[in-house]
Parts: sequence; C-alpha cells; structure tokens
Amino acid sequence: MSGIAGTFVGVNYSTNNFLGLGETLSISSQLGTLLRSVNLGFSEPYLFDHPIQTGFSVYFSRYDFNQARQVSLLTGQNLIGLYNSLGSQNLLNYVQDSRGFTTSLSYQLHRSFWRSSITFGYDISNVKTETTAATNYFQYIDFDGVYGPNALNGIRTAKITPGLTYNTVNHPINPTAGKSIYFSAGFASSLLGGNVNTLAPALDVKYYHASPIYHKNILAFHVMGTIISGYGGKEVPPFARSFMGGENDVRGFDWWSITPIAFIPTQASIPIYNSDGSARTQQQVSGGSVVSASVSMPIPAYQLITPGGDAHGVFNFEYRIPIFGPITLAIFGDAGINGVLRPSELTMSPERVLQLSQEFPQAGFTGKVPIAAGTTRPVGSTGLELQVLLPVVQAPFRVYFAYNPSTVREYVQPPIAADRSFFPNAATFNAAIAQYGQEYPYFDRRTLFRFTVGRTF
Repeated sequence: MSGIAGTFVGVNYSTNNFLGLGETLSISSQLGTLLRSVNLGFSEPYLFDHPIQTGFSVYFSRYDFNQARQVSLLTGQNLIGLYNSLGSQNLLNYVQDSRGFTTSLSYQLHRSFWRSSITFGYDISNVKTETTAATNYFQYIDFDGVYGPNALNGIRTAKITPGLTYNTVNHPINPTAGKSIYFSAGFASSLLGGNVNTLAPALDVKYYHASPIYHKNILAFHVMGTIISGYGGKEVPPFARSFMGGENDVRGFDWWSITPIAFIPTQASIPIYNSDGSARTQQQVSGGSVVSASVSMPIPAYQLITPGGDAHGVFNFEYRIPIFGPITLAIFGDAGINGVLRPSELTMSPERVLQLSQEFPQAGFTGKVPIAAGTTRPVGSTGLELQVLLPVVQAPFRVYFAYNPSTVREYVQPPIAADRSFFPNAATFNAAIAQYGQEYPYFDRRTLFRFTVGRTF
C-alpha cells in the first residue's frame, strides 16, 4: 500500500468586533492522508483515490457586547448618550467567555466530487451580565431551560455536525468555472454531554460560469440559508441566534446590523412628580440629619433588545470583469433576510411572567416578546467592487461602494405596558411614557464605502 500523509499545526489570534469588542485564540492541527493504491494480488493494482482528512482545534475567546454601541451602529447615529440617559441598567451589556474544541473527519467518496464529513464540537460558555436588562434577557427569555449552575454560567454545547459537499470549482481563490454544494445538519444534545438542545440545518451553494457575452468575464452566484431551533423543552441560547450584514453577506450594511428588533417585558423605576411637574420629595433621616429625598415608583415596561434571528438567507451575484493582471472589477448585487420563524422561542419563562403579573396585574403580560414591525423585511445592496489579488496572502484586497435600494427605515416604539390609572397624576405618566415609550430611529444607511480583504464568496 502506498500513500501520502501530512500534518499541519497552527496558532491563530484574532480580534472580533461584533458590534462590541472581543478576541479569540485558537490552536489547530490537521492531518491529511491519501491512499493511492493497494495490491490485492490481482494482475493490476486496485486503485483508490479516497483522501481522508482529519482536523482538531482548541480555542479560547472573550466577547464584550455593548448595546449602546450596537444601536448607534444600527441607526447610523451616536445614541450612546441617549441610552446612558435611560439608565445604565437598562442596557443590554454582557461579557461572554468561551472555551472548547472541535474535531473533524472527512472522506472523499470513490471516483466522485462528493465528500462526506462529520464534526464534533464541545463549547463551555460563561456569560457575565453587566446590566439588569442583560440579566433579564438571558434568564427570563425561557433560556432557563438550560440547566447549568444557573442560566448564565456553565452553558455547555456538545454538537455533532454531519455534512456533505460537492465541489467542482476550478480554483479556490479566483474561480472561473464549477459549482459547490454544501449541506450540513448541526445537532446539539444533552445526550452528548451538554445542556443545550438545538437543530441547525444549513445549505450553501456557489456557481461560477463564463459570461455568454464575453467569455473572459465570469458570472458568480451564491445562495445560503440556515435555520436553528431548540427542542426537548430547551430554547436556542441567545448568543447562538443569527446576525447579518457586512462584506461576508450583504455588503452595503454594517457588520451584523441586520437583525430583528424585539421588546422584552420587564420592570423599571421612575421618579414621581407632583401635578405641576416638580419632583416629589419626602423627608428622611440620613447620617443623623433630616434630608429631602426624591420619591420613585416601579412600573411595567418593555426593554428594547436585538435578539437575532432563527432563520436567515443570503443571495449574492457578481459579474467579474478582469482588467489586467491581478485586478478585477465586479458588479455585485446582494440580498438577505434575517427573520424569526419560531416566535415561540422568544417567549418569557412562566416563572418570570407570573412574577411580573403579580406585581403589575394591569399590564397584561402574556409572556410573548413582540417583534418590531418592519425589522425583519428583506434588504439588499448593489454596487461596484475593485478586487486586487495580493500575491503574498493569496487573497483579494477589495474596495467597494454599495448602494442599498432595500432597507429597514422605521421608528421603533416599545409597547406601553402601564395604563394611566396606575400613576398618581398626568405629569408622572407623561414622564414615564417619554422615557420608556419613546420612538427609536432604526434607519439603515443608504450607501457604504469600505476596504476589506477576502471574498464574499
């Protein structure tokens, strides 16, 4: 028997900016084996061409999420001051520390362009919430079906992902012909040693063909779709939901800014005003002296959150025109949608609903988490991209200008949970509405100019 084998070990450090801050350190190893022939005693060798590849990686990551920065990016306006004026505890801020490993095995089917694969991954995540709103989101969105030490620590995801790939693409960096089809079905289960139950099928298709008008120009197409769902009484972890936007999918939008907007039932505290609009105070003893202190009251409210979608799809098209040497001009069109197919996976835990209903019976909380109208509609962008293949890194440096003809441009307003009779006077009611019922501008940008490295597909 003869064969070829090789091993690769690498260390990678990267910084992440998922509308926040973060960093990832990973160590990976890959072993590839290609059996060429085995002499079984026949007159001619029995030929094989079955490459077997295995891989293993270990990673450590830290991700810092800040809601004020996120919504500022979403709206194209600096709303950090506005959010801070609402109170720091009303922001969706948290830090996620993760560690884990993945191992994979793939096998080329005999005399075929098809390759089967299977990957096993194990991840342990701990979430440190930095605000009351973040704690409410992770603990009360029915995510407490994940039974770790609590809903925030020891979130263990053990996942098997079988996959099937068909690939006739003629070049990995600068393809001019061929097609690629990849289908996978991620399966996370407590039976594998985790405490997360999810199903996540995905499909990715690419196609390249010479232009019928001028054969040196290339038509390139890409279609991708994913769905994730919980099962067995457990919901999808909030950080496993999908976000879109950026040069990897819909180029005219900021990184991962394409997301549904939702409102989670909660409670808040507001100051009480007199009928003339002056702040109401009361006398109390502090440090041995009688001082005047402001008076406040709890109210039911809805907190704005960006939960991500449970299903998203992307379509990309490029008409690539070689200019000279490594320089190519591409006319592109991108479209995508990030939606919520299963609203039942964005519901409040029954315990939290009961707690809020006992404290605010007039609010009528049902456990549903409303989705802001219009924030899940399809979006699209088109434009021109100049691609320059860099010989050292063997990846294209890209400069592109995108115009977005289809965007989300809405004023997002939380539902009003408390009625007028709950307040002592109109001044207090109006102040509460101004603070917790105000509209937020959710306007996607129309144009974007950006530099980046790598391909969209």
